[in-house]
Amino acid sequence: MKKVSKRFIDIWKLDFLAKFLSHGKSDNKTTIWFWIISNLVLVLILLISFSLFLIGAPNEIVTAIEKNVPDGARITIIDGQLTTENIDEPFFREISASNKGTNYDEKIAIIVDTQGQTYDIASLDEYKEGFLILGDRAYTKDDTKINQLVFKDIPNISFAKEDVISWVHKYFLFFAISLGILMGSILFFYFVVLRLVSAFWWALMLFIFMRIFDVRESYIIAYKAVLNFYFIPSIAVLVLGLIGFGIPFITTIIFMAIFIANLIWLKRQYEDTSVKEALNIPEKEAENTSVIQIKK
Repeated sequence: MKKVSKRFIDIWKLDFLAKFLSHGKSDNKTTIWFWIISNLVLVLILLISFSLFLIGAPNEIVTAIEKNVPDGARITIIDGQLTTENIDEPFFREISASNKGTNYDEKIAIIVDTQGQTYDIASLDEYKEGFLILGDRAYTKDDTKINQLVFKDIPNISFAKEDVISWVHKYFLFFAISLGILMGSILFFYFVVLRLVSAFWWALMLFIFMRIFDVRESYIIAYKAVLNFYFIPSIAVLVLGLIGFGIPFITTIIFMAIFIANLIWLKRQYEDTSVKEALNIPEKEAENTSVIQIKK
């Protein structure tokens, strides 16, 4: 584990690729463990951020319900049909969804029209997010994605405004923990397993750059190197996302900067005797070594 811990620091150094090619490329165990643990760190950061977000969520949910839902309001679903009580239909509300620290200032539309005489799915077109509840189905919109829920798939149920508020107070913590466990499992699978596929593309990019810099190493070596480098753009994108700042193609930009910086360092320093010694490359074998093959 000492090697894995040290790698969290080493990957940020410009000489990492050179040392990896000479010493670390055969150390598959360290690379695998670093891949697993580094991605676990990313998942934990996301879960901690999610937990901080949920701290004040119950009060905000209750406040939003009390402010926007009429007193005594009740919704009932029987045999796939939704009816309402004490809600003047068509019901329409706009809720501000401002995000501090960014220019994001959108309105979320909440519409209830069980008779479908005034509103339909087209009513959400001018909103980035929204909810439309009709007699037999409901629509939710998130940016350009629209999801549909058909009530015939839901068992008979009836709940009032007060029931929802009571549920939030009693069960929100359990709901949040369960959701956190589910999210953590999905994220861990995505980071550790599914991203092994995307690593093939980044490894191809590194392989091409190595050829441009006349570093003669195999594609497999490039792939192993990428599994170590992947943490840098991942943590950068994650932090930028958490502060609400996004840059197009940021992952590509960071990977290219990592590859080019490491290869420039390798190319410039290769003739230096101290570097050769650090890489365990004998002076007489420097031009013919199979550890790092650079075309002279």
